[in-house]
Amino acid sequence: MKPIHIDSMYGVVIHRDFTPLFVDEKYAQLFGFESAQDVMALSSLFDIIDPKYHQIAQQAYNDVMQGKETPKVRSYVNQNTQGRIFSVLTVDHVVEWQGSPALQITVIDMSMIDQANQQILDQEQKYKDLIWHSLQGILVHRDFKPLMVNPAFVDLVKANSVAEVMALDSFMCLIPEYNQTNARNLYQQLISKELTSTNDVVENICFDGQTRYFQLFESVIDWGGLPAIQTSIIDVTEKYHLERQIEYQASHDDLTGLFNRRAITEKLNQKIIDSDTCSEICLLIDIDNFKWINDQFGHASGDEVIVRFANLCKKAVGESGIVGRWGGEEFIVFLSNHSLQQAKAIGTAILKKCELEVYQFSDHHHVVTASIGISQCQSTSCNIESLIQTADKNMYKAKQQGKNQIVSPEY
Repeated sequence: MKPIHIDSMYGVVIHRDFTPLFVDEKYAQLFGFESAQDVMALSSLFDIIDPKYHQIAQQAYNDVMQGKETPKVRSYVNQNTQGRIFSVLTVDHVVEWQGSPALQITVIDMSMIDQANQQILDQEQKYKDLIWHSLQGILVHRDFKPLMVNPAFVDLVKANSVAEVMALDSFMCLIPEYNQTNARNLYQQLISKELTSTNDVVENICFDGQTRYFQLFESVIDWGGLPAIQTSIIDVTEKYHLERQIEYQASHDDLTGLFNRRAITEKLNQKIIDSDTCSEICLLIDIDNFKWINDQFGHASGDEVIVRFANLCKKAVGESGIVGRWGGEEFIVFLSNHSLQQAKAIGTAILKKCELEVYQFSDHHHVVTASIGISQCQSTSCNIESLIQTADKNMYKAKQQGKNQIVSPEY
């Protein structure tokens, strides 16, 4: 037989067929008694065990005492003398008491642990309620398989129901193909904790086939004991388009839609920074006699000339370079990796197209001409300001030499 071992940190009782033989004070306190003697006065320990556990407790006692089962840890629900329901863990030990075997039970009050677990469950439920009723769309997924979505998410992606979204094997179908690799990479970085969170504006395809833009906030959470990604989304489609419109207006000429002076300068400076070599050629183009057109036929006619001339230049340059409105009736073209001969060919094409572009002002037909100055960067360096100044000087030479012509560094 094992010797009696009493740990004062736990309640201990020794009984034979549930008749108490020894009770310590801690055990008495756990069950709401004033002293151990009050417990010893009980005819049976069944008086303090929930009746629904009586049969289980009796069977466990019989099996242990008869050697059919080794002593082990068990759990029960009890009620103390004040009516408080609490759960306990019991550890059985067969001991010798006054010459005969008896069962020592060490009892551990699990109430505090139960309360802590309940608090965790309550917090989880509050968290889930908060997610469910959030005005933000919230999705929890693991490897793009949805684990939970709230109604707001369903509304934002234009789905019919939560069930429709949850039925997806993967919501990768909502991500445009061009961004799927990036989405997978971000997922791996979050799961591996290379990133703690992300905050991006992305394009998504909704269930109705429309494309919308969402602000995504993503982070890793524990879901069912395993890491998962929680994604909060806000529809920013209107804001996205407004910002793109503002950016466009800030970089483009209102009348022609060409790049404006500031944007084209920024583009060129950035290109020079990003490139090891510089091979820019500049064409500065000025519409001849434009002031006379404005004075004779009005600003509406002048605007028509500006717009049609801009389109003419865009068609002549095509994808070969950048076309911008430099100011007033002046236009600018930048060509990369072109020879002077190729630049002159484009300039000549612009002048020829001008000859074919007929305007009708005050019942008279008119043809507009232009003067073009060309400049080229030095092979070892490129200064945009001096490049434009040289093109400007050559353009004025073209004016002085009779207009409707090209002056390049060859002259």
